[in-house]
Parts: sequence; C-alpha cells; structure tokens
Amino acid sequence: MVVLSALQLGIESSSTCQGRAACFNIAVVIDQASAEQTSTRNESLTAERYRVFADVDALDLSPVYAELARRAADDPELLEIIDELPAMQRQVTFVFALARYLGAPFHQFEAFRDWVLEHRELVLETAVGRTMQTNDPSRLAPILPLLAQIRKPIALLEVGASAGLCLYPDRYSFKYGDHPAIHPADGPSPVVIECAVSDHFPAPPELPQIVWRAGIDLNPVDVRNPDDVAWLRALIWPDNERRSRTLDAAIELVAGETPMLVKGDLNDALPALIRQVPPEATLVIFHSAVLGYVEYEEVETFVNTVLALPCVWIASELDDVIPGIDSQAYGSDTAHEFSFVVAVDGVPVARSHPHGAWVAWDGDERPAHP
Repeated sequence: MVVLSALQLGIESSSTCQGRAACFNIAVVIDQASAEQTSTRNESLTAERYRVFADVDALDLSPVYAELARRAADDPELLEIIDELPAMQRQVTFVFALARYLGAPFHQFEAFRDWVLEHRELVLETAVGRTMQTNDPSRLAPILPLLAQIRKPIALLEVGASAGLCLYPDRYSFKYGDHPAIHPADGPSPVVIECAVSDHFPAPPELPQIVWRAGIDLNPVDVRNPDDVAWLRALIWPDNERRSRTLDAAIELVAGETPMLVKGDLNDALPALIRQVPPEATLVIFHSAVLGYVEYEEVETFVNTVLALPCVWIASELDDVIPGIDSQAYGSDTAHEFSFVVAVDGVPVARSHPHGAWVAWDGDERPAHP
C-alpha cells in the first residue's frame, strides 16, 4: 500500500479547502497496483481546486484570474503541466504569477494557454526555488488599529515577512472609511492604505511608535534587486491598479531603509530574534496569510511558543488555519465571502478582506467597498 498525504496530492492551504483538516490531515490510501492512477487523480484535484478558485476566491476580486482558472480547469494539457510542479506550487495564484513573471499574456485565455504550452520547460525550471511571497502593505489595514492600542514603544516582528514592506506601519498613511486620515509624524506618506470599515471599527487616533523591527522568511526578498521586485509585482493580481501603486510606493520607501530580514524557519529563527528586542519595548509578533503554508505540527509549535511569550500576538489568516481559534463562532467565512479572521492572542476580533480592502469589526456585517 502507498500512503499519500494531502500535501503530496497537491492540496494546499486555500479557501478551496473545507477546513484545516481537509488541507493537511487527510491521508489517501492507494493500492500499489493502482499507483498509475495517481496522475489522473492529481489532475482531478487540480481541476477542482481551479474551479473553486474561479467561483469563490477570485469571483469578486479578479475577473481576469477567475476566467483563466475556470478555463484552465477544463484543459487537460494545462493541467498536466501544473501537476508536474511540486504540490505547494500548484496553487492557482502561484502558477498565474509565475507565468506573468515570465511574460505570458493573461487577458485572453487562448493566448495564455498557447504561451504556457510553448514555454513548458521554462515554466517548470523557473518554478524551482520560487515561493508565494506576496508582500501587500494593504494587509496592515486590520492590524494597525491593534498596534495603535499599544501605548508603548513597539518591537515589531513579522513572520513570513517577504520583503518587509509590512514592517513600516509608522511610515504609511491610512484612510479608514469616513474617519480622518492618519499620517506619519513628518507628514503624509507616498504610501496610502485605504480601507472600508464597519460601525464598530476602533479608528486609531495616531500611528504606533515602532522602535525596533525585524522579519523572518524562508526566502527574504530584497527590494533593491530588480528581479525580486519583478516577482513581487507579478504576485499582485492584475485587476487591481490601486494595489500595484501601493506596492510600488512601498518598495521605493523601503529601498531606502535596511529592514532586518532573517532567512530561516519561523520556529528556528524566532528565539534569536526575540533576544534582540529592546527591553523597554512591547514585543508584537504578527503575520498575515502565512500559516496556511506551514505544516500543521509546525503551526502548533509556533502557536504554543508565542502564547507562552510576554508578547502581543496578532494573526490574520484563513479560517481553521490556527489551532484553538474558533473562527466559525465569530461569523462564517461564507457570510463574509472570502475573508480572513483577525485575532489577538488567539481571540478573534475582526474579519477582513484578504488584501485589506475592508474590515468588519466585532462581529459587524461586511462594509461596502469599491
């Protein structure tokens, strides 16, 4: 008998999974005599994942990606190429970003399909060493109000920091609904993060005081490297010019800084960084859309570690990604479309758009947004 984990079959952390168990804890038992059917089964799983992405994840966020995913799900030749990738790289957004990074046309399916088929080997070779490292400063929108409630100097430590663009909430301007804009002490920032908010949103009066900042990533991104910048831009979905402008402005700002980005595993790198935190600062450990890419046992270790630390832990993740958080009791993901649950020290406080376009606080209904 051959036992294949869900990861080996290509089921990654995504809203296409019905709960964390469906992503990581399923074992599929396949008789050795039927092993040749694995490829067909992978293709079926990939096709279903792309259909759900089109009909759920991208439905309101990216008509371009929704159409590509819907058509790709019914194309055996494209699915064959996708299934040659390692399991975690079959994720829809990774495949599309990789193709865009390499120059594939993406506004018309036939042109996209023909390009990928023609450049099959280039796609597979370039995927080696690439990971999903979306670094969207707009994901700070639901996190900033929580940072602003800490009336002390903050040591900010991000897990899954990518290029470190989310380590600078004190350098960006924020505009929450009809609330007055919040700017850095030296005036309005070229990076402006706009977010629709619900009735109970705790509008921060000012930006937090960050006195130390650092990030951990398996493959840190250097915004001074043009190739790294091209990859970051490819990871932004093509329908959102505002996100692209925000990313470019943040890259320009951070390129003049020197963020401390440590290459390593979140559990291995954390202790050494914590020892560097200034004693007068409040340590805040945060992450957004990260733990879904981490093995379940590693997530458990991380959660147990941060809960035992004298720190504030802020998480913004998909439902069922974090052990011990009953996100469904805090309003279902279905009720809020595709959304993240935002939690402080393991307690849910809000739901948010996956890229910070809106925040529904304290169980509120999702606010209208552009």
